[in-house]
Amino acid sequence: MKNNNSTKSANILKILKKMILYSMALIAAYITIGYFLHLVVFPENIPEISGYFEPGQVLNSEAEGFRQTVVKQEYGLVSCSLEIAPHASGPPSHVHTDFDEIFEVENGMLSIIINGEIKKILPGEKLLVSKGTPHKPFNETADTLHSKGVIAFPEKFAFGLVQIYGLMDHNPDFGKLPVTLFMLAPIQQAGFDSYLSDGPPVFIQKTLSFILTPAARLMGFKSYYKEFNISKSI
Repeated sequence: MKNNNSTKSANILKILKKMILYSMALIAAYITIGYFLHLVVFPENIPEISGYFEPGQVLNSEAEGFRQTVVKQEYGLVSCSLEIAPHASGPPSHVHTDFDEIFEVENGMLSIIINGEIKKILPGEKLLVSKGTPHKPFNETADTLHSKGVIAFPEKFAFGLVQIYGLMDHNPDFGKLPVTLFMLAPIQQAGFDSYLSDGPPVFIQKTLSFILTPAARLMGFKSYYKEFNISKSI
């Protein structure tokens, strides 16, 4: 009886090992072929990011209530002034893994949730949000808030933000799962360094965007949409 059980266990282990090996082979083939199609056969026609931004261009999100005006682009950074609409909900709580943010306001009171705690920023005060720190800026007041000075982003992040704002405001499926994961994947892979702090660990989100990108391209999603190109403010 013991020999029979041992044989059955050994057979089950062999089957499991084969299933794991086959699964790994399929995943490897999918990633290899998928990224070959994505990057070589059907590459995106993306403008040169280092010269994409010009002073006066506006990154506007109706959904978030954030309006950012480009001041300059240099040394791999895009510097913007920020205007926050009254009672703007702002972005979801998120983290950046590669850069810090500094928040200052010229007027009113800016609210920022940091690690679950609400902080209030008044004129003359400054708040540094270090990379890896969950945060969510928003406006609890009836005032239109204006940033003091500029906020500088890595240019790849700023470029991705243009695409995210466009999808957020113009694609009715944005925010719905799982389609939003496919929308985000190519943009994150292209350098949009922003991840939900209320979601899975960041390394899992990064892995997921890497895996989903080839499938997202086949579904018609991209990291750049010409129709979302930003124009100068009037």
